[in-house]
Amino acid sequence: MFKPLAAVIAAVTLAMPATAKVDPDSVTLLYTLQEYGVTVHYNSPEGCSGSHHGSYNTAKVMHLCYQGSPTAEDHNTLRHEAFHYLQHCANVRRGGQGLRPLAINPGQRQQFVAQALGNGYINQIKSIYPARAHQIELEAFAAAETYTAGELITYIRSWCIKP
Repeated sequence: MFKPLAAVIAAVTLAMPATAKVDPDSVTLLYTLQEYGVTVHYNSPEGCSGSHHGSYNTAKVMHLCYQGSPTAEDHNTLRHEAFHYLQHCANVRRGGQGLRPLAINPGQRQQFVAQALGNGYINQIKSIYPARAHQIELEAFAAAETYTAGELITYIRSWCIKP
């Protein structure tokens, strides 16, 4: 039971906002992701190299990289990567492929991101990711700050399809 919780890590090497928090439902979120067909790898060489410490791809593979006991930033990373899965599910439900922002209204998405992250953090994220990934990443970082693991579980159950 402790291994999955210890596997939650920081999505990128950024200074996390002050709201990063330990989430008591992180283990349940990991189990929910696996129940929905997401393969979660912990500290895998192919997923844990470079500056990113977590990732999700549309083959439904998530990599979580960690050291030692989980921190608030580790829990934040799990919520961030889980939101990427949610973005994928929503896009598939809408007939698309790949990752797209969940919020289809750009104005509402921009307001959500600005309220959750602030300009300094937004600029920091934009400096790390290519422009084509800005909206997807900004929304995922904002979601990780805004939603609990329990809320993400609810969203996954409404948007995603079990295999």
